[in-house]
Amino acid sequence: MSAWSNSYVSVDRKSREEPLILQKPFAGLLGSIQPGVLPELGDNREDGLLDRILFTYPEPVPSRWSDEEISHGAVDKYRDLYNALRGLYMDKDDHEEPVPKALGLCEDAKGLLVANINRLRQEMEEPWFPERLKGPWSKLEAYFARLCLILALSRTAGQKVGEQVEADDVGNAKCLLDYFKNHARRVSARLHERDSLEVLAEDLAAFLVLNGGRFKDEVSVLYDRLDSRHKGPRPEELSKRLRQLVLRYSHHIGFEDGRARNEEGKVQRYVEVFLKNAVHGVHAVHGGGSVG
Repeated sequence: MSAWSNSYVSVDRKSREEPLILQKPFAGLLGSIQPGVLPELGDNREDGLLDRILFTYPEPVPSRWSDEEISHGAVDKYRDLYNALRGLYMDKDDHEEPVPKALGLCEDAKGLLVANINRLRQEMEEPWFPERLKGPWSKLEAYFARLCLILALSRTAGQKVGEQVEADDVGNAKCLLDYFKNHARRVSARLHERDSLEVLAEDLAAFLVLNGGRFKDEVSVLYDRLDSRHKGPRPEELSKRLRQLVLRYSHHIGFEDGRARNEEGKVQRYVEVFLKNAVHGVHAVHGGGSVG
């Protein structure tokens, strides 16, 4: 875990004639595990190890015979890219130790980087964001920068000309970040059972964002339009769950219900739910606002 953070390492044992010191250790680890064994890996772990792993957990595909092969051209390009990255020059300090080289960002790239980092943090601040995902999300910020760096150097392939992070590198890194976020959620779901009220709050917030931050109509209409597996078997159950949900997230979700006359003059029951406090990028929704 300390190597993940590039922390100083010193091995000073009696069996060694002189201590081994690694100023800036780098270790790349790659491996696989069966899904059935995954719960054992995460059993009662509170040390943050799993938060540092980028998981890929794709859906299984049928295994069938195929004559398709990796082309020689693809193999050659992969080898050339690896050798170019391997041969990158690093300056040395007064003690002949390698010194990492900083790679700059163009102005557009920095703007995209900052926007995506802020969006990542905003996700973590949402009241219904799963507590168990805050650890992985906090590490994704560092991974985002690392992915930008890898893509930029892969694009320039060790050439000094144009060796900086461009906007396209950040955009492609964002695609990879979204990929790993989705798989982190899937691994988390395999390890933990999510709170149904928590999921309903997330689904409701997404629905409200798409509808200007506010909904007011009969609960049956909300029931039909809300896409969530946790809204209950009937509209009346959804109404009960909305009251429970608002008790938990009262600072972020508003809820009212009552009776009002429709256009035909008939009295009907209605529910009104709305986002407040700039949740999900909806600013000052209660009383009017806009979706950011």
